[in-house]
Amino acid sequence: MKELFNISTTSTSEPGQQVLSIRIGERHCCFAITDLSGKRLYQLAYYSGDEMEESSLMNLFATHPELNNSFYKVLVSYDHPQSVLVPLQHYKYEDAQLLLQAMYGVNGRSTIVSESVSEWQMYNMYAVPQGVHDRVNRKYPAGRYWHNYTLGIKNIKDAAVSGRLWIDFRTEDFTLIAAKENKLLLAQTFLYSTPDDVIYYLLKLCQQFSLSQQEVKLVLSGLIEKESALYKELHQYFLNVEFRDAD
Repeated sequence: MKELFNISTTSTSEPGQQVLSIRIGERHCCFAITDLSGKRLYQLAYYSGDEMEESSLMNLFATHPELNNSFYKVLVSYDHPQSVLVPLQHYKYEDAQLLLQAMYGVNGRSTIVSESVSEWQMYNMYAVPQGVHDRVNRKYPAGRYWHNYTLGIKNIKDAAVSGRLWIDFRTEDFTLIAAKENKLLLAQTFLYSTPDDVIYYLLKLCQQFSLSQQEVKLVLSGLIEKESALYKELHQYFLNVEFRDAD
């Protein structure tokens, strides 16, 4: 694993009054330790690697003994792209394995989860490497779990006629959630190596869903900054680009 950053503060809180938020994907893992309100940050760390397996998590826990502390709440978000969104009326729990196997080649070494997104009348069926899920579940048996798509869809707001694209960047891929007229269009993860790759996917999506480059709003988060070539390239093709409000 490669440490991209590890930020900590001198602020302290009473034992057992902190919240741990941890996010795990195929090639990355990050965590934040905050107060109960989420407004005071105590620590923020981000790691990337060729593959985030059970052994990677064991190394993470060994490197950060603070993850062994007693937390008031543990929130876990899985960021694995093997996901299928199914309308409520077509959902069958027993179909999850077959759908994920057909679309992504998911095998018996994965844990299959079906997650209700009741606000949108759908289910998110997704796969997590079994070793990863078992390790985290043993470490934090009282933790609360979601998929990143589920959280993103639940937080969709202000998706007006012009549409919005919520884009979260990692080092080698990005998650895209698209909505228009308060209707979900897409939740998907794309690989990229250059800014041109990102632009290609976004332009293709705009064409497919009849979104105007001049009107659609891009809301950015993750590993991107205003001085980057990627941010400047986005501004060459889209007029409305902003960073997501951390609140």
